[in-house]
Amino acid sequence: MSDMLNKTEAIVKKAKSLGADEVVAKTTFGKYRQVRFSNNQVDITVAWNDYVTDVALAWKKRVVATQIRNFQNVDANIEKLLKLAKVSKENPMFGGFAKGSFKYAKSNADKKLQNLEDPIGYVSEAIGAAEKEVGSRVESGGILFSKFEDVYLVSSEGPIGVDSRSAIELSIRAFSEREASGHGVECSSSLKDFNPSRAGTKAGEIAKLAKNPKVGEEGVYDVVFDPLIFGSSLAVWGSMASAFRIMIQFSVFVDKLGQKVAPEFVTVKDNPAAYSMSNRVFDDEGVPTRENVIIDCGILKTYLHNTSTAKIFKTETTGNAGLVFPNPWNIEVEPGNMRKDELFKEVKRGLYFTNTWYTRFQNYARGDFSTIPRDGIFLVEKGEIKQSLKDLRISDNVLNMLNNIVAFSKERQHVHWWGEADPPSLSPYALIKNVHITKSR
Repeated sequence: MSDMLNKTEAIVKKAKSLGADEVVAKTTFGKYRQVRFSNNQVDITVAWNDYVTDVALAWKKRVVATQIRNFQNVDANIEKLLKLAKVSKENPMFGGFAKGSFKYAKSNADKKLQNLEDPIGYVSEAIGAAEKEVGSRVESGGILFSKFEDVYLVSSEGPIGVDSRSAIELSIRAFSEREASGHGVECSSSLKDFNPSRAGTKAGEIAKLAKNPKVGEEGVYDVVFDPLIFGSSLAVWGSMASAFRIMIQFSVFVDKLGQKVAPEFVTVKDNPAAYSMSNRVFDDEGVPTRENVIIDCGILKTYLHNTSTAKIFKTETTGNAGLVFPNPWNIEVEPGNMRKDELFKEVKRGLYFTNTWYTRFQNYARGDFSTIPRDGIFLVEKGEIKQSLKDLRISDNVLNMLNNIVAFSKERQHVHWWGEADPPSLSPYALIKNVHITKSR
């Protein structure tokens, strides 16, 4: 048992000795690297290490949490936390933390990300790929971020786990003109599968096509969604499968278990797989993570649970804790049977969206929302891009869009970026019919 695990266990024992009923402590030792760049030049490069222990304890169904950094002032922090519990209100939804001991899969973390060498080289590679598409006058900016985390979890209820988690991602926006930009991302849990030139090429291709945009027209269109913008939708839809969101009516999936919510070729999973930015072998209660099929051949099959929500719904945890509420880790869509170019050929007159931001809901329970496409927006006629557009907004409904999915591409991309596409996803190109488009200004 490592020194880090011993120190984490000592926190749990301290809280129990002071009278806590249940305690979970999770220590994360992380090594992080970040490179920010703009105007094709690196602005800043930083590297830092961090020790953080997340502690959650329950006392007579009062649940409180805190963070302890570098194992400093442990006794004082735990004493303060228990005092807070004793003046807090009872949480009627708390059903206890997961009990038992578990065996975990072996971590697949990439140790090369512990001490990432030459991160600026990856940025230069992406910038160079964008320049190759647009020319030397392109202006590129973005961020590269990597992490390697060793995670130590101890619960008073039995689970004890050690995990390593790695990830690297690059986000680049390229401008060919003031109103002509493209966005590309490259995400992976390992350096072996990380190719920053793909992100730069994608950003450059879109920026080049986006020149001389015209104001788009309102209407109802068939729309091709790029994996980046469709991944943003998947992040929203996957989060709506959280049992907590079901309970507070912040989901279109309330009372829809076992019902058809999409065409039968649509299968959506939550899977913290080895390739994913969110790879992990246990959740925040120490329950082994697993693949959960949320939508199976168009039918809503499960909500995502921690131990507390599972007891309320009279089922079992799905390994998605979140001590406060369950979350999806990584949303996967089963691929379609068309290549990307074949999917575009299905569009007689429609739109192609590449990215979005500012997704806002008017009504979560009904699923009414709007979002503003950004970067490349294009008119598509007979399968070909004909004109760059601007100033459009998607104003539609989640269930309508799910049920109006026509096709997915065979190609899929692992996407994540801090603005919208979080949690990460494995996303195809998607063709959705009858999407309502309004003006953004």
